[in-house]
Amino acid sequence: MLPATPPNFKPVGKVRWARLALGPPPFATSRRVTGRRLQGVRYERKVQDHLLTSFPDKYVPSPWLYFSDENGVHWRQPDGLLIDTRGGKIIIVEVKYQHTTDAWWQMRRLYLPILEAIFPTALWDYKMLEVVKWFDGTVGWPEPVRLLAHPLDALTIPGNATGVHIWTP
Repeated sequence: MLPATPPNFKPVGKVRWARLALGPPPFATSRRVTGRRLQGVRYERKVQDHLLTSFPDKYVPSPWLYFSDENGVHWRQPDGLLIDTRGGKIIIVEVKYQHTTDAWWQMRRLYLPILEAIFPTALWDYKMLEVVKWFDGTVGWPEPVRLLAHPLDALTIPGNATGVHIWTP
């Protein structure tokens, strides 16, 4: 059963075309965050540094995706991609301070359809990985969750599962 759609979440429609952008969209600006959001932003920055240091030849932090669906042209930015070119696998990485179904919606209903238009499923296999500081097993999840000791363990999970890696700096 699907978890409730997060407020203000709009899943991607049928993707007409998509590509990786070489840089941010012209309207992208940084905005000041405070409180709990700031805590999440700081955690994500540490995770990004950790993954980039650990996998410099495999990890793409915060790539911009440019695409068109029936609602127009859009930009989206997953937290990261771990790309195994030899194995033909792409791990969509979503970083959250604490485990939340928002990550499932973002990975499965937002980033996956766009990436499948760029990297076709005939050539690439997709895996999902949520990196969290806090994990709560009571959070409802629409598919099996596998706790992973290492981010690259996501390469071995079934396609209908999500890997969760708990990382504390």
